[in-house]
Amino acid sequence: MSSEAATGRAGSSVNVAGAQYFFARALHIFFGKPVRFLLPAILLTTIGAYTATNDPETFVSSGTLSVSSETFLGELSQVRSSQTSFETPAATVARQFNELMRTDKFAESVMEGAGLTVTPGPNQASTTVIRSNVYAAAAGESLLQITASAGDPQRAQALANAAIDAYKNFVISSEVLGSDVAESFYDEQLAIHKAEVDAASEELEEYLAGHPEPIDPGDERDVADQLEIERLNANLTKAQGRYDVAFDNRERSSLATMQSAADSGQRFRVLDAPQMPILPTSGLRDTATSIILFGVLGLMVSFGALVVACLLDRSIHSATDLERLGVVVRAVVPKTKLAKVESSRHLAAVTTSPPEPMRSAG
Repeated sequence: MSSEAATGRAGSSVNVAGAQYFFARALHIFFGKPVRFLLPAILLTTIGAYTATNDPETFVSSGTLSVSSETFLGELSQVRSSQTSFETPAATVARQFNELMRTDKFAESVMEGAGLTVTPGPNQASTTVIRSNVYAAAAGESLLQITASAGDPQRAQALANAAIDAYKNFVISSEVLGSDVAESFYDEQLAIHKAEVDAASEELEEYLAGHPEPIDPGDERDVADQLEIERLNANLTKAQGRYDVAFDNRERSSLATMQSAADSGQRFRVLDAPQMPILPTSGLRDTATSIILFGVLGLMVSFGALVVACLLDRSIHSATDLERLGVVVRAVVPKTKLAKVESSRHLAAVTTSPPEPMRSAG
């Protein structure tokens, strides 16, 4: 009966699935030395708690802008060429803003607008820190959110406002760059043509002063004088014509500049101005999240260490381990509590005591 029971137990152990066998073996190894496998989880959780509690406070300020690709003024004046894009206006502006933040010049303009400098002083900052703390993200098809973070609430608000102003100024300067160049060119041309007009007028006046009209009204000027006066008048007329053309072009360039600036103001409208944050973002929720993330990472490391230890372990823990090696198990001796053994002194006293003498029958 006992041999049949042992055979039945051995047969049931052979039928244990591989996953169940691996799980049972892992539990056996884990509970053999639990502290060793839980040590990574404990250490990483402690590191996460220390990092979260010692993190400096961070204040975040953000502003929301309305972005549009077309305006009524732009359609009337055609100050911008129409471009086909598969991106939404907000996504295009966010991408362009984040790309500009990678440049030192734009980052420095944001710093200057916020009252920060790269020179040593109380308001010193670096472009690297500004790049990591100021960014833009699309909040919809035509809504853009520019966010700035800092250790001081006033600085966070100042950075957000400076970022918005710096981008608007960049767009205006980029779109009116051509008209600005045209204004500078025509300003130079106006100065040149004005000098030509003054020279032609002075020459004509000098010639008339040297060749006055005849005293007698019935007399006529000489033919040579008339031809010279006509030539000088023609020169003055041509110079005045060139000056007038340059002046008209200068006015058109100035009008285009004002139209571009007004069009940019319509394309980017601040809906919600950045406000000064009251509470830091690094609150209790962020602290708990950081601790939980480090704890989960520690558990993953502990689990990985347990799996590796289970795969590398070659010791025999149960009859199933022997059966997987091809050994037939006939019986298993169960674990029992050891019987209490008498002390050696007591046993010696018992064995050395003399036997009692036999009593006679009589």
